[in-house]
Amino acid sequence: MRTRAGASGAALALALALFAAACSAGGDGPLEPRAGGLRPNLQLASSLQQLDSCDALSSWMRDELAPRVGAYGFSGPFMPVDGTGAEVAQDSALAERGSADMSTTVPGAAPAPTTAPGAPGAGTDYSGTNVQVAGVDEPDTVKTDGERILALSNGRLHLASASRGTVLSSVDLPENFYDARMLLAGDRVLVMSSGSFGVMPLAVEGDSVARPPFAPTIPTTQVVEVAIDGDTLRVGDTFDLDGSFVAARMTGDVARIVLQADPQLRLPLVTPAVPGPQAEAQATELNRQAVADADPETLLPTWRQLRPDGGVAEEGTLMGCGDTHAPNTFSGFGMVTVVTVDVSEGVASGLASATGTGVLAGGDTVYASPEHLYVAAPRWVDYPALDEPTSSDGGGNSASPSPSPKAFEQPGTDIHRFDISDPDRAVYELSGHVDGTLIGQYAMDEHDGHLRVATTTGPTFGGAESEGQTSESHVLVLDPGDGALETVGSVSGLGRGETIRGVRFLGDVGYVVTFRQTDPLYTVDLSDPTAPKVTGELKMLGYSAYLHPIGDGRLIGIGQDATEQGRTTGTQVALYDVRDPAAPVRVAQAVLPESSTEAEWDPHAFLWWPQTSLAAVPVIDYDTSFSGLVGFGVDAAGATITEVGRVEHPAQPADPDVGVGITPTVPPGAEPDGRVIIDQGDLLPAPAYTPPITRSLVIGDTLWTMSAAGLGASPLSDLGTTTFVPFA
Repeated sequence: MRTRAGASGAALALALALFAAACSAGGDGPLEPRAGGLRPNLQLASSLQQLDSCDALSSWMRDELAPRVGAYGFSGPFMPVDGTGAEVAQDSALAERGSADMSTTVPGAAPAPTTAPGAPGAGTDYSGTNVQVAGVDEPDTVKTDGERILALSNGRLHLASASRGTVLSSVDLPENFYDARMLLAGDRVLVMSSGSFGVMPLAVEGDSVARPPFAPTIPTTQVVEVAIDGDTLRVGDTFDLDGSFVAARMTGDVARIVLQADPQLRLPLVTPAVPGPQAEAQATELNRQAVADADPETLLPTWRQLRPDGGVAEEGTLMGCGDTHAPNTFSGFGMVTVVTVDVSEGVASGLASATGTGVLAGGDTVYASPEHLYVAAPRWVDYPALDEPTSSDGGGNSASPSPSPKAFEQPGTDIHRFDISDPDRAVYELSGHVDGTLIGQYAMDEHDGHLRVATTTGPTFGGAESEGQTSESHVLVLDPGDGALETVGSVSGLGRGETIRGVRFLGDVGYVVTFRQTDPLYTVDLSDPTAPKVTGELKMLGYSAYLHPIGDGRLIGIGQDATEQGRTTGTQVALYDVRDPAAPVRVAQAVLPESSTEAEWDPHAFLWWPQTSLAAVPVIDYDTSFSGLVGFGVDAAGATITEVGRVEHPAQPADPDVGVGITPTVPPGAEPDGRVIIDQGDLLPAPAYTPPITRSLVIGDTLWTMSAAGLGASPLSDLGTTTFVPFA
């Protein structure tokens, strides 16, 4: 299995890091895009050191973790070791935490329609998940093989037959699986969700012992295997993996699951029984000693195979001490783990092999090519080390410092690369650092061995200006260097005073959209990785948050139209002609006033079907109350976008137990100030509602749409009469 993505364990530090990103400075005066010079001031991260034994991991805990723990743990107020040694509580015993029970053509282009010989839908064209890199699948709420449709809705997995137009089987998933995503390989579905939390109860020896004010919880990711047995779904093994779900990617039948764990939550820490400088100093000393003395295997992320009754059938660690890597400078309290499983063979064998690899750092953004997986996260900022003490406990001991201005420097982003060419395991290779923040996975792309990254430095909200500081964006190229990902080329100054809203890299060209009041679309020539340069710029109102290539030098943009003042006015579908990189042109535009689309922030919701040149987007219209899908015919040669039709699922009855209003009559005896006492009988029933359509796919000559209530089948030609298939 692969190692789990390391989390920045302190929520406060993460919040401060984000605030720092928003407050970093920009230069004065006009700034034109330019190549070379490596602006902004880039810092290179050295390759991480492998901790080749449990003794090495123990030393890292003593040297890096122990000095950073305070009286309230890792995320509470920072306290010094020295002090007068006042009692932490009547009993100095430690409160123990229970251990865990434990691209087909152009790289980055959208995949072509699939025809699967020998599959259930053999001979039928069908659309797959809209992914960033062809051949690298991404988890989603709906999957198909051209005949079978798998759909996740309201904590259940449904199996439907496209040819028979019916739901064949439905199964319940574990509780809290409402944010689930899945991968499909043959007759096995892998469903993943981070909605489950393993509660680790405290073992307390007495009421007077110092202990945290609440029982700690350890976030876990649950993975459920579901087999497709003919027309029936059968729930198989269920696993708890240590850490929050970050992302997953699958090449062939091999999936890489990226997790972000906070294993230090299992360390036996105390807290003062009564707050005060002396008690806090002693709690700090006890906590530091506890960390220094802890078994290093405590930090290793774990897995548990659950029985149907919820008990633990098997358990183990995802990796060994020797598979852990640590940055040369402290990068947070968590661990990134990448878990490798062959979905066709089942999860159990991969987990039991404990071939994971971990990085003692954070991770929240994932990009993968067929050969490499990149995990990025805001750089850890060690605020206590940056700041001078602001107060004293009266005995010369510094108390919790307030961040000084120098603490709010641009934090930047650390990027870790893993080799995933081996189907049996992921191998950590090297790391790099860039200034600025990433908007998501599309801000990274690998082409011919080069990693291209788009970032924004300076304020990233509030108008992209703050106290004289101005944002700007950059495109950087990183190559493997002397033990690190090193920046070999860059271009800066894009969208000064704006932030990135959309990015797409296609071959030797990058497209970057920034926005504040107008929407500059920049074309960046990356044919020479050492000297990227801006070759064209198109300014218009609004912005495109998602850019989709449709071939022949055209892009479709999904975003928002806007006024000259930058106020967004509704969903915009735009057609760009980028055949001449020096002169990109928006040749057509369709606007749906007072509306929004999920495709703007989740590209999985967008469908492009090249056979009929159909672009389909889910839309919620706040003016007309339309909630459904709108299909557009795109004529690239004729430079037109025409609405083909709309799909809306039937209204669904509301939950009879939910009331949303009160009767308008005021009963006698109302209070003088107008207050009334309302009983259950005063509640009005909630009205019926139209379930929003969230996904669409094509099988043969039918457009299938999905909402929480069921599936709709519409003729692909005009999206006319829809047959609705409710979920069981």
